[in-house]
Amino acid sequence: MKKFILLSVLCFLAGSAMAQEEDGYFNHMAAGLKVGTAGVGVELAAPIGSYFQLRAGYSMMPPVSYSRTVDVPEHPGNHGSDKGPDIPIDAKATMHFQNAELMLDIFPSAENGFHITAGLFYGPRSAIKVTNITPMPNDYNTVGLSVEEGGEDYTVKAVNNKINGYIGVDALRPYLGIGFGRAVTTDRRVNFTFDLGAIYWGKPGLFAPGEPLIGDWKDVRITPESLNNRDDGLIKKAEKLVVYPMLNVHLFVNLF
Repeated sequence: MKKFILLSVLCFLAGSAMAQEEDGYFNHMAAGLKVGTAGVGVELAAPIGSYFQLRAGYSMMPPVSYSRTVDVPEHPGNHGSDKGPDIPIDAKATMHFQNAELMLDIFPSAENGFHITAGLFYGPRSAIKVTNITPMPNDYNTVGLSVEEGGEDYTVKAVNNKINGYIGVDALRPYLGIGFGRAVTTDRRVNFTFDLGAIYWGKPGLFAPGEPLIGDWKDVRITPESLNNRDDGLIKKAEKLVVYPMLNVHLFVNLF
């Protein structure tokens, strides 16, 4: 992700430097702050003539946590084996949504601020980190959960009675939206803009480190079958959320 941020900023600055002398192309630049469903972030913006605007930035969601009680089998075992009664486990989910961003605003008219935006978000696959608060039963340290992926069996085990997983999405997330306002104007030093759109981040899933019979550990997708269908349908519901809505407000200050 650091390489993507650096590459975005270098492309932004290189384009600005090469086009400084051309009338209306990268001849101004603004720095901004934003807040919204992407979290809080910082941005740089520059016009490309009267009909385009390039933005690059970084945003992150504050680490807000949510806790709930889930029922898990007392003994994980293999599929179809006697797993014993369900026991309540307190689990916690914490936001871990971070993005480097590169956006192109397209203005159908040079006279107003309405724009269509296309761009890319890039960030860690772990959008939400998930862990248990109540210690897992001791069998989860040894037997673990059986997960099948790609025709190979994996075992997801607890370490010191704790399983650390995450809600995973695609690292590269295309964005499409609309908005109003320009980051850079010649008659105002400070400008407000807003954007409404969505990112496509693929099919979300619950992931955790899994140990194969032979080879290296890897993050594997936890399926409802791995939990003996005791997830109350939450995993299948989450898999349908392939887009994430974006509504962000921006404050820009002209640098030059």
